[in-house]
Amino acid sequence: MHKQSVLKHGMGMAFGLLLTTGVPSFSSYAENVTVAVTQQSRTVSGTVVDEQGVPLLGVNVSVSGTTTGTITDIDGKFTLEVPAGAQLTFSYIGFISQTLPSSNNLSRVVLKEDTQKLQEVVVVGYGTQQKKDITGSVAVVNADELLKTPSASATQQLQGRAAGVVIGSTGSPGSKSMVRIRGIGTVNDNGPLYVIDGVSTRNQNLNSINPNDIESMQVLKDASSAAIYGAEASNGVILITTKKGLKTAQRPKLTYDAYIGGSTTGKKYDVLNATDRLNVEWAAQANGYKIRNSNDLPSHKQFGTGATPSIPNYLSTKGAEGQQLNPADYSYPANQMVPWDAQGTDWWNELSRTGVIQNHQLSLQGGSNHGSYLFSANYYDQEGTVIHQYFRRYQIRANTSYNVRDWLRVGENLTYAWTKDNGLNEKSNEATPYSWTYRASPWVPVYDIQGHFAGSKIAGTGNFINPVADAIRNKDNYWSNTRIFGNIWGEVDFMKDLTFRTSFGIDYTGNYSYSMSKKDLEFSESPGANGLTEEAGFNFRWVWTNTLTFNRTFNEVHKLNLLVGTEAVRDGLGRKMLGYRRNYLYEDDVRTWTLDMGEYNNFRRAESDYKGEYASFGIFGRANYSFADKYLLTATVRRDGVSRFSKSNRYGTFPSVSAAWRLSSEEFMKDFEWLDDLKLRVGYGQAGNSTFPRATNFISTYSTNPSRTNYDFTGRQTSSQLGYRMGTFGNPDTKWERVETTNIGLDATFLEGKFSTNIEWWYKKSTDMLVEAVYSNLAGGADKPYINIGDMKNTGVDFMINYQDRNGDLSWNVNLNVSTYKNEVLKIGVSDKAAKYGYSDRISGPVSRTMKGRPIGEFYGYQIDGFYESEEEVKALTPLGETAGKFDPKTYIGKFKYRDVDGDGKITTNDRDVLGSPHPDFTAGLNVGLGYKGFDFSMFWYACVGNEIFNGAKYFTDFWMFNGNRSSRMRDLSWEPGKKNAILPILDKQDNKSGTNANSYYVEDGTYARMKHITLGYTLPKNWLRKATIENLRFYVQAENLLTITGYKGIDPEVTNRDKTASGGDLEKGIDVGGIPNSIKFIFGVNLVF
Repeated sequence: MHKQSVLKHGMGMAFGLLLTTGVPSFSSYAENVTVAVTQQSRTVSGTVVDEQGVPLLGVNVSVSGTTTGTITDIDGKFTLEVPAGAQLTFSYIGFISQTLPSSNNLSRVVLKEDTQKLQEVVVVGYGTQQKKDITGSVAVVNADELLKTPSASATQQLQGRAAGVVIGSTGSPGSKSMVRIRGIGTVNDNGPLYVIDGVSTRNQNLNSINPNDIESMQVLKDASSAAIYGAEASNGVILITTKKGLKTAQRPKLTYDAYIGGSTTGKKYDVLNATDRLNVEWAAQANGYKIRNSNDLPSHKQFGTGATPSIPNYLSTKGAEGQQLNPADYSYPANQMVPWDAQGTDWWNELSRTGVIQNHQLSLQGGSNHGSYLFSANYYDQEGTVIHQYFRRYQIRANTSYNVRDWLRVGENLTYAWTKDNGLNEKSNEATPYSWTYRASPWVPVYDIQGHFAGSKIAGTGNFINPVADAIRNKDNYWSNTRIFGNIWGEVDFMKDLTFRTSFGIDYTGNYSYSMSKKDLEFSESPGANGLTEEAGFNFRWVWTNTLTFNRTFNEVHKLNLLVGTEAVRDGLGRKMLGYRRNYLYEDDVRTWTLDMGEYNNFRRAESDYKGEYASFGIFGRANYSFADKYLLTATVRRDGVSRFSKSNRYGTFPSVSAAWRLSSEEFMKDFEWLDDLKLRVGYGQAGNSTFPRATNFISTYSTNPSRTNYDFTGRQTSSQLGYRMGTFGNPDTKWERVETTNIGLDATFLEGKFSTNIEWWYKKSTDMLVEAVYSNLAGGADKPYINIGDMKNTGVDFMINYQDRNGDLSWNVNLNVSTYKNEVLKIGVSDKAAKYGYSDRISGPVSRTMKGRPIGEFYGYQIDGFYESEEEVKALTPLGETAGKFDPKTYIGKFKYRDVDGDGKITTNDRDVLGSPHPDFTAGLNVGLGYKGFDFSMFWYACVGNEIFNGAKYFTDFWMFNGNRSSRMRDLSWEPGKKNAILPILDKQDNKSGTNANSYYVEDGTYARMKHITLGYTLPKNWLRKATIENLRFYVQAENLLTITGYKGIDPEVTNRDKTASGGDLEKGIDVGGIPNSIKFIFGVNLVF
């Protein structure tokens, strides 16, 4: 009811025109355009070249103010019949447009490269604007630069390309990226809004969008530029425009892009071989007995009892049985025996492979004066570095437009994509594929002597799952996604400067997963029953946008652009359904694994989940004013209504204003001839966040549960009636999370555009942040509501400098961007001591804390102040969990000594303190490019400096919590009397406390610098290609993630192995539980244009 009321209220104010379209029909693509001419027309011809005299192919040559035009051929030549006295406009991407009288001598027209990019038209909210006139904070990303980093997702390519934008990803094929724009604004959803071809989406997974189809990408970083998107713009907006057809009549352009290569892991866990692991085991047992004054000797089921281990030839499920060489001499069946190997099993190598990666893209572009078209098809296939893991995408796109009349245009942008993730998925806990490589014992091989999988049933090896067996048993599991995204649109020119546009967009996603859980017969814990889970779901979102734009220049100095519009959105139109059965008879025959063939017993499941449908309606407006291109002003306002809130809080208003002053145009700057452009910008704006964990937070919900809602109304137990129980408490006062930003920036270009730079200081404050309420247990078992009680602020600086130049055939460019931010929580509860916590698997208690006066997700625990060196030291500072005088102090010699923060002589939970921050001091991206004749070279580095990482994998590798493997640090750097370089406690097999709680040993410096790619390419000379009618042919080789400089001991300092796009994920930022690392890739590619 609430959703309908929002739409009903809003659509009465919407514009009434919605145009449909189809693929335009073009009858001819002639070499010369036929145009209607008067009796006074004349034919003009010439050649267009660049400043080096190289002919330019594809330059648009048009009669100014008309649709009449042509393009230059491969020799840069053109011929066009024009009216007498006409003006000709020459335009080409990357060059400064020129308008010349047709009466001039046009035999040789020279276009200058647009090094300043001031005339570049960029996409802004619901329109376009010249880059030089932008007053807000908008990062313009070069789409060609993005493609230099091959990836399944454009967001992964964005890393390091825009100051103030932080991207995190893993090496898992097809994995989602974490995107954060200018810090973290809430404990809830911090993902940006994506607007693709004018259609907004909250879906953070862009794997279904082919990066090769992207023409431009802009990032709206502050509220003065993003406020026009209102309720969904608090975390910034990323605008993506896909490629379109050709605007003038010319031969269709056929493009084929492809690359193929391999990927491998660059680093693996530093763990011991079988012999070293055994020696550490024996030393740890011996020390443990000695510490506790026991005369016992080290003992193990496989290696006997004694001062040194007895090495058998075979290990078995029951233990060692002598040292016979022939397996037949043992009393155990062959399938319960494995051979001993002094080096043991390298589980990382057994689980890993070199994954093949390939991408094939075919596109066709064409057009005439009546319309344009682009069709593309893409196949992307990436094998993971884990065996039997891959991601595939099949995608097609159709973007068309048609000029029905000079004043009427219609078109559509539509893409269909189907993706498939296969094999082991990357979980967000300790059971990630590579985490089993250190939890598995090196004493056990992959297979027993009969060729069956071996595992932890071999006595004394722990409770690990054979990671190779796990990967093979999961090889037929997959997750598929179907996505249809796009819009139909229409434009009407009511007069020369007044245009109405309507667009109806859709975003449909359909998901299906097929997950078989097979028996782990070699697993020491019960293998359990096998089972099948099938899950399917869909979501549908539609967006209807209407805008009216007025654009006019008065007296050549007053430029005015006005925009008003409405937008209606319906989202969450979907469901999720799940079924589960177990006890399948034929595990190896996938055809028999269907829900109807599983056992129908008490363990079956059938579930359905409601997506959380909601609706919104917004009215917005923007005014851009420029006086003499010197003083610029932009003002926007948007009012949104969203059904996620009660009627009294449903509507919010989000204004913004920004201004710019072009100092370089002032008279007092005229003597600075080396300065091309200098502009000062100031902006302020507000935006909202209506995305939070529970769409129905403003109402209480109820459910029927027979086990909890039977109530005896009559007093007799035989007549109990089915009733309701409260599922969630509602908060009718729920309102918007609101963000206010202030931005001050300075843009400069100088030395004829060779240098360009900008620097921005920004401030962002979030208020009314939704935090889960704290209720007494007396309130019952219903879930607690979220209340608007939190505030947070971020401040930072973004900086960019670019240099480019040319000397004859040699060209070069260097681009550096640096960004920094500081996050601080201002309020997170009623009390100043209120806090929210983050956790890591197995660690007792929290590992991070978010509270007033500190940044979100700050690491929290016990600070290590060396080791207890004597019993006196232990008695002077009672260890955690002990009572003075009631424990043996000798057992703590050589163990961690925690800092006594409160000075009371004993370690308690009150001594926990700040251990570090996951937030970097700064991030930076450095891009270097060289060109010489047909050769091109580029290298791109990304750095993240000053952040810490909580290395949760150490819980398994550096302490005695589980059997399995251990790190070389335990062998080499464990405490011994007099050892000065020790970083770990004394080897003690009975020590089950040193790694239990979060402490400073887990927290490491996460600083790193990574060579994201290095590329060498060669473009064949155009005169070689003319006879084959080839426009362009380029070959290249590339290495990605080839070099990483870091002191981090984990496998990848680029930690994003938790679902950071999920609501609340930033509370656990920087916690590493052993995900799939980013891989090193080597590829060979080709770009061919006909």
